Amino acid sequence: MGGRNDNLVWMAVGGFGALILGVVLVPLRTLTSASNLAFAFLAFTIVIAELGGRSAALLTAVVSAMSLNFFLTEPYLTLAITKPDDVVAFLALAICGLIAAAFGRRRERLSDAAARAGEELSILKDLVDQLRGGKPLGGILRELARRFKLGAIVLRDSKGHIVAATPSDTTPLSTPTVALAADTLFPLEEKRLQFGVSGLRLPEGGGRLSFRTARGDVSVDLWEGDPAGFGVDEGRTLAIAGSMLALELSRRESG
Repeated sequence: MGGRNDNLVWMAVGGFGALILGVVLVPLRTLTSASNLAFAFLAFTIVIAELGGRSAALLTAVVSAMSLNFFLTEPYLTLAITKPDDVVAFLALAICGLIAAAFGRRRERLSDAAARAGEELSILKDLVDQLRGGKPLGGILRELARRFKLGAIVLRDSKGHIVAATPSDTTPLSTPTVALAADTLFPLEEKRLQFGVSGLRLPEGGGRLSFRTARGDVSVDLWEGDPAGFGVDEGRTLAIAGSMLALELSRRESG
């Protein structure tokens, strides 16, 4: 299930759950004050914030406040409030629910960051396994292009000769003139940077990563395949992958 579908599911659980909770607590409304019953909604909102993230928690907080007002404060079954204590309970629940939603947003960001880090580590682990297994460099480049949504990758030796490229049948005619930082993919001399929704974009004519090895300078040329761009961590991972390819090329040439 995709992330968007997950959000919709938790929003539905939070919204309908808050309504059902209001109905379930109806028998208790004559036994205790609405302010006491508000704790049940607050606990439910915190749970939704933890499991479903910001959007689901925000919806749950709003519906919880309305459910408390509609089912559990006098006059019942209306959105009017007559007692000052009930007004305080309503506002307190709404504010605390929004705070819980804010923490849900923070958890969501941390969860996304952890997922991205796991994906990037997986890419590097797979690359190490492929290099150890002696997989042809062309196949490795195809896999990297797929996972980073690149238009093309060309690996050149210290003499500038193409060692491997993907797509193998349409090697780019031009050589990139923009040098990229070997740790972040940022252009070294470009003053105008392009950004997509995900982060920095590669130069229009491609960019070159250069690495110094025992056999001389090896380059990895990259062309954009997705205008969304690269996040900082994603760009760093691709740069590390490029350095690993350069070292492997040097090792194979030495052997």
